[in-house]
Amino acid sequence: MQILQIGKVFWSFDYEIAALTLVDEAGALFSHTPPPHHREGEIILTNNSLVIDGYNYLNIPLNKLEQAYLGFDEIYKRSLVRNNGMFWQPLRLRYKEGDDTNVIYLIIDHRFFGTKNQLWFDTLKQMLSD
Repeated sequence: MQILQIGKVFWSFDYEIAALTLVDEAGALFSHTPPPHHREGEIILTNNSLVIDGYNYLNIPLNKLEQAYLGFDEIYKRSLVRNNGMFWQPLRLRYKEGDDTNVIYLIIDHRFFGTKNQLWFDTLKQMLSD
């Protein structure tokens, strides 16, 4: 198994972001606070899966990935991040796990002025189109 990309990730399931309170949302707007997330770890992209390792472990086979989307939506809103997302956008992945469909939001290699989400999105899009 060949490692194609590796990075640090903040991540959450869609239902966790949807459950954020107004206090949680306001707290994310202060400087030196990371964007809203519930887990963090290391993310590894291989030729056949996406692995998140940390306190929680998640392995998503690429053939189970239904959608990769870069941008804000009705759950992960622009108002959740400083500068209304001028410097970065969350990466949303929808994938099948058995009979269930899961949605996660990723923020990869977050820095003060951006993330590497665009690079990961472009790589995933290319891999899924092949």
